[in-house]
Amino acid sequence: MNHYKSFEKILKITNKNNRAIEIVHYIVSTYNKKLGVFKNRINAEDFVPKNTNSKEKALFLFYVIQLDYAMKSERLYKGAIKLLKYDKKYFNPKVILNLKQIKLKSIIKKFLNPRYINEAVNRWKKNSKVLIEEYKGDPINIFKHSNNALIIEKRIREFRGFGPKIGNFFFRAMVNTFQFKLNNIEEITQPVDRHDIRLTYEWGLIGSKEINDKNIKMVKEILQKACIKAKKSWLVFDRAMWIMGSKKI
Repeated sequence: MNHYKSFEKILKITNKNNRAIEIVHYIVSTYNKKLGVFKNRINAEDFVPKNTNSKEKALFLFYVIQLDYAMKSERLYKGAIKLLKYDKKYFNPKVILNLKQIKLKSIIKKFLNPRYINEAVNRWKKNSKVLIEEYKGDPINIFKHSNNALIIEKRIREFRGFGPKIGNFFFRAMVNTFQFKLNNIEEITQPVDRHDIRLTYEWGLIGSKEINDKNIKMVKEILQKACIKAKKSWLVFDRAMWIMGSKKI
């Protein structure tokens, strides 16, 4: 059976809980098999430069992900790769902290061009300070000295802009990239954005596609429960959702 037809059949399941579980099964399976929209799948984790050490990989994710909102993700990551090739010192927290505001603004705008440039500069400056003072300038240290995912999540929240969406996105990317072994990962909710709300609405799991706190909370709970019952990691499911959202499936 054509896999798209299989999905159409799943969407006809009347019980919403069962439908959500089957959707998770289907999407994770399709993602793992690289079918359809996932044929040439590329996630944030796939943009991490290969010929770099672990600290440089972690810094790349740390600085790029905090700007991954209100703009095209693929453009952001491609720009970050160009910046890294131009001069990797711009992913060094000590360098960023000591750069003049106007110089950092010029660099970020030229290569990454985020919608909110002043906020981008503030995040890079303030988060560099916290990273140096609390974690010796290495994002990997955020994940050390505890195997409790909830404690790691709390540490991530210390950084400016690392809320439930960006913070949990960073958590996902770091765990997937470095294969950290943590307990309680299923208690961490996947990051939810407007695309997740739209898709969940189109699947008939919520009543509206409005972007509000109520729908965000509802989508988190629905997808979290579905992943647990389907026995599928949200770390994989969210990668699939990220692609579906970026492709506007």
